Formats: sequence, C-alpha cells, structure tokens
Amino acid sequence: MAKSRIAIIGLGLTGASLGAALQREPLDFEIVGHDREPEVASAAKRMGAVQRTEWNLHSACDKASLVIAATPVNELPELLEQIQEDLSEGAVIFAISDVMQPVLDFARRALPPHIHFVVGHPIYTGLGSVLEPRADLFDEIQFAIGADVETDPSAVELINNLVARAGATPLYVDVLEHDGIISMVEHLPRLMGAALMQACSANPSWRDSKKLAAAVFAKSTDFGENGKELARTLFVNRENVLRSLDTFEEVLKEWRQTLAAEDEETLSAALTNATEEHIRWERQARLKDWDRVVEFPKEDQRGMFQQMFFGGLMGNRNKKRTDE
Repeated sequence: MAKSRIAIIGLGLTGASLGAALQREPLDFEIVGHDREPEVASAAKRMGAVQRTEWNLHSACDKASLVIAATPVNELPELLEQIQEDLSEGAVIFAISDVMQPVLDFARRALPPHIHFVVGHPIYTGLGSVLEPRADLFDEIQFAIGADVETDPSAVELINNLVARAGATPLYVDVLEHDGIISMVEHLPRLMGAALMQACSANPSWRDSKKLAAAVFAKSTDFGENGKELARTLFVNRENVLRSLDTFEEVLKEWRQTLAAEDEETLSAALTNATEEHIRWERQARLKDWDRVVEFPKEDQRGMFQQMFFGGLMGNRNKKRTDE
C-alpha cells in the first residue's frame, strides 16, 4: 500500500522547519517538497526537511493527502488554482499566512467542496535570535489556527495534531480578530520601518546621515527584504492596517503637540509608561508566560485524519507528556 503523501510547497523558514520537525520521530508517510528556487529546495533536502524534492509543482502534489502551502500571500490564489486537480479526494491544504480572513476567502472561491482548507500563523518569539530553518523552530511557540465555520472538523483536527507534532501549542483564533491584532503588532511596525527608511534616504542630508546611523536605526528600519510581498500583505489586510494607522497617528499627534508645547513632564510620563509596557511584554515573550492564553484542549482526539498520518503516535506522545 502506497504511503500517504504530504507535499510542502515553499521550503523557506517555515516550510523547511515544519518538514524537519515532523520527522524527528519516524512516521509512515512521505514528505515531498517543492520550491521555485532550486537552491532553496536543495538546502531543504540536505537538512532532512523533505525526503525528496520535485521541480514540477504538479508532480509534488500528485495524490497528496495534505499540502502545506508556505508561500507568500500574493502567490496563494494561483497555487490553489493549479494544484486542486492533483490532490486526493478529501485532501487538506494548510496555508501558512499572517493574514487569515483574505486567505480563507481565496480558498472559498478557488477550491471545490471536497478539498478542505485551514490557515495557520506561527508566532515566532525568539527575540534577538536569527530565524533560520531548523527542526526545533516551533518548540513551545504558539501556532494560531483558523478555519471557516463550514470546514470539516476532521481537517482542523489533523492540523491541530500536526502543529502539536511539530512542538508548538495550537491556538484557536477568530480570524477577523487575528487580522486586526496582527495589523497593529506586525504589519504596522514593518510599515513604520519602511516609512522611516524612505524619509531618511530621501532627505538631502542622507549622504552624511547614513554614516551616523547604527544599531538603533537598523533595528527600527528592518521591515523585511521583499517590498512587493509586504505591499501585497498590507493591501489584502488594508482595512485593519488603516485602522491601526489611525490609532498610531493619534498617539504621534498627541506626543508631537506635547513636545511642541515644551511639556517635558507629560512627555516623560508617556514615554516612561511605554518603556514599562515594553519591558513587561518582552519579559513575558521571553518566558512564554502570558496573563491569558487560550489553548486547544489537550485530550487525545483520534479522528480519521490523525490516523491517516500519525496513527497512535500522537496520542501516545500526548499521554507521555501528561504523565510527566
């Protein structure tokens, strides 16, 4: 009997790390990888993230029961259109994205009813560390998971087990609330960094200013390496981003007025409060100890999709952790 196939499309940080994490314990399925960049695919194969790679997308997805789509959001609609005919009946597509509702909308329009779709967003909290593909990347992090209300529960169950298998804590989220929060804590900071870079580099003094710019400037303007990808992400989540911009502009306007009025006491109090909030948040992030965290239930749930890939191993692993 042929092994069930997992296809990982996109073998960068998340895709390669998921493939490696799933294989830390031997399991009876095949992991096939595909990436548009041959060098990226080769690197993933060398690190053991996939058992083999396919240059042809359709060959990678042929008869796959699970597809992990770790691609930029702007590439997802085309990907869904291309691969739907290649998949097994009842297959699950798990898209990795920091924007959820638009991605679910893409899938609803593009996929037939017999293909299930779930979206996930890993919350990397390795403050100060360099993110690179590795098998333990997801250990003890939260992995947000979202789906439509019509999504087959067994598909969500499979993704729950897969995320837990990778070492992360599955976290149910309301997709609309998720996108609103992410616009403030992830998209807005990147947009601000890009705006600061644009303002500084367009200034006539930039020729001399860049000689004085150092670590603080580098940290503040680190908005990623792909401007087109960021633009697409901001566009698909634009309503939330616009609301977050309004909130930020109000704070900036208030602080500007305080500075112009030479009200040092008020500005000092505001900045002190911001400093304390940042220290509190960073401590919680480093310790992974939050005031309120809503987690998946930890009971052993063995449905059809879990048995397809994980058999009894997932349940045994959860039981072992509980016993410990």
